[in-house]
Formats: sequence, structure tokens, C-alpha cells
Amino acid sequence: MDDYFFRDSSPPPPPPQRLTESSETFRAQKEPPAEGEFEGKAEQLMWTTDEIQAALLRRARVQSDPKSGSIPEHTYESVYNIWHGKSSRHHLAAIRSQKQAVGRCIPSIDTGYSRGSLAKQAIFCLHFARGVCTRGHECMYLHRLPTGTDDAHCALLYDIFGREKHRNEREDNGGTGSYMRSCRTLFVYYGAASTLGGQRLRQLLATSFGEWGAIEDIHIVPSKCISFVRYKFRASAEFAKEAMMGQKMEDGMEDSLVVRWANDDPNMRAQERVKREREDVVLDGIRRAEQRIPPGQRVALRLVRSFERSLETSEG
Repeated sequence: MDDYFFRDSSPPPPPPQRLTESSETFRAQKEPPAEGEFEGKAEQLMWTTDEIQAALLRRARVQSDPKSGSIPEHTYESVYNIWHGKSSRHHLAAIRSQKQAVGRCIPSIDTGYSRGSLAKQAIFCLHFARGVCTRGHECMYLHRLPTGTDDAHCALLYDIFGREKHRNEREDNGGTGSYMRSCRTLFVYYGAASTLGGQRLRQLLATSFGEWGAIEDIHIVPSKCISFVRYKFRASAEFAKEAMMGQKMEDGMEDSLVVRWANDDPNMRAQERVKREREDVVLDGIRRAEQRIPPGQRVALRLVRSFERSLETSEG
């Protein structure tokens, strides 16, 4: 690796790995694994608060050498017309010809403090997510993974990279998405990886996409070579979408991953779940607003509500 990447400092060591009962180091300290027993690896979740605090003690790494020239952006292989709000190519054609990403974010060694974190910046670096940031610790944006706290402070009209959302989704379900819905589910086309088998494929998806945040569900459709990955937080989904676009789940695979926003699930149970989540968001917003009201006004508001309920009960 070029010395430029670690100018004036030694290469930053990765944060300490958390030992679990399935890790090889943990087993070596206790006893050798039994024959046929699964030997897992040390779990390292860089989107947890503890790991981030440890990683922010070092400088953010320069992911790409600026001397080598400009870095091409991730592309969706389609031209988006901002006037008509449509793409010039069909989304299936773009899926089948997706180019490989030019870089990849490695949170365990790329994460670190930057000018953005020192300035209490709330916007994440888009180039860091794509693995091509040329500024490192000099960057004015955050060089770390988003957490649940970041998700709670996310604005509805912007994504975590500070890009504006639109009312309508893009025709190819790319871009920043719509502010009309808080989408946490990614559509993933994995192409030739379908030959790996269901169990191996699910393991690769969980490992590749679980690197960016907590996953709630992974649904695989083998007949169409697609899957749906639902994250616990919207911020994690937005970061993973940029980080995994054009990547390969394994070295040597021909097809690159295509990652876009998923459409709403037509299943009734899923719709009920989304409805409950939206109601919880509204209730949480009401509670937060009430906490900012002075105590005297808060008591008066509760008395008014109780009086209104008593009137409704007497009229009924």
C-alpha cells in the first residue's frame, strides 16, 4: 500500500474484536472445538456505540489516493431526466449491466475521527460510504457508521448524507428515495450468486449487509435472483445502499450487486406492521413535543384532554 495513505502516522490498528462463544480465539482459550462443531469468527460490529467510541480515537483513513486522479462515482447505468422525473433506460436492463464499484468501505480500518466529527457534524460522508474518500481525517463529514441515535435525529426531507429527498420515487427506485415514506428495506439483485445455494446465500447476505447495521429480516427469492434486506434503522439502510451498490459478495463472481429501494410489501401483515411503526413515530413525536412544554402548560393540557374525554363519554 502506498505510504501516502498513512502520511505522518503509522497505519491505524483495527479496533479490538469482541470475543463471542462462537469465535476461534474464544475457543482456543477454553478448549479445542469438537469434531464437526461450527467454528465461527470474532464478531466485530462497527455500528455499535462502543466500537465507534474506540475507533474515533484514531484518524480517519484516506481511502483513495488523490494523486491517481478523480474517482468515478457509483453508477446506476441509466440517465435520470430531472425534468420528466424518469430514467432513460428500463430498470431491468440496468440491473443486468451493473458495473463493479471502484472502492469499498472497510469500517474496521477506515473509521476514525475527522473534521466533521470534531465539529459535531451530523452529515455522513458519501465518499466514505463508497470507499473512495480522498480527504480522510481532513474531511468535513463523518467517517463512521450510523447508529440508532443518528437515526433518531434523521430529518425526513434529507438522507444521512445531506441529500434532498423527493416526493415521488425514481422510476428505477434509486437515488435518495421519497420523503413520503421511511423505507428501511433494500432490494438486492445478486445474479450469479444464486448458484451458491439458499443457506450459503443467506449467510453471505447476512454477513455483507449486517456489516452496516442491525438487520431485522432477509427474504430471498431464488427463482428471480433477488432478495429483500430490512434494517432496524433507516439510517443503516441508507448507508448500506451506497456502500453495497456494485460490490461482489465473493471474489471471482461475475455479477455485481444491484441495490435499490424496495417497494412497499403487498402482504397484509407487512402493511399492518408499517402502520404500527408510523403510529409509533407519531406518538413519539407528540411525547417529545410535550416534554418541551413548560410544566404548568403541560398540566393544563392534560386537564383539557381529560375534560374532552369526559364530554365524549357523557355524549356517548
